[in-house]
Amino acid sequence: MNKHDFLILICTLEGFKSKFRELHWNAKLKSEHLLCDDIMDAIIDFQDNFAEEGFTFFGKFAPGEFVPELNYSQTTIEALNELLALIIENKQLLIDEINFCSLSALIDEMVHKVRKFMTLTTYK
Repeated sequence: MNKHDFLILICTLEGFKSKFRELHWNAKLKSEHLLCDDIMDAIIDFQDNFAEEGFTFFGKFAPGEFVPELNYSQTTIEALNELLALIIENKQLLIDEINFCSLSALIDEMVHKVRKFMTLTTYK
């Protein structure tokens, strides 16, 4: 992982926060409405922890560098699948770097949470 990859991940997570906010507002079931809240909370925590840990390796963002990348998923499960793919793709960038073990651990924890959320989408 390099600074560009790091920045893209953080910006893409910002887009996912907006997507899950939109899905939250448009949920037809209370369970989905509440689940989207939980997903947003998990993304906020992951993004913040990953960014703060990543700053030790890549430095902080320059003004104007942090530009959210929007997500166009139409459903909660579609957005979760895309979020999981993004996180796993970034895990691959960290595998061979022992120095990034703390970032890798944060990703592992988020993968677990996203898979749990995917299971919860099947509950009504």
